[in-house]
Amino acid sequence: MVTQEALLEALEKARARMIAEDGTPVLPGWDRKIQYYFPDVEQYWAMVVEDGHPLPVTREELDDPDIRLTMSAETFIGLMNKTLSGLVAMTTGKVKVKASMADMRKMQVFM
Repeated sequence: MVTQEALLEALEKARARMIAEDGTPVLPGWDRKIQYYFPDVEQYWAMVVEDGHPLPVTREELDDPDIRLTMSAETFIGLMNKTLSGLVAMTTGKVKVKASMADMRKMQVFM
């Protein structure tokens, strides 16, 4: 069973990947609301990105997210720790995504 601390740590890793080492956003000008849903732990988490700057993650369900990601917490942690390939997770159905193709390409930065 995944701990709350491990899940939050993985979410923070996703957020940190959006910021370059010099502190500038990796995706400048990008404004999106990202919804994560982890059905195995029945939790919704959200990250809002404004002009490429990710705001702190919050535990909430958004009304109208631009990007929806559904996966087990264990799968998400594997993606963030790079023990699971994003391609493998997508093709095997471990991750479900609702997003535009342009956003899916940009998501490679933080997934």
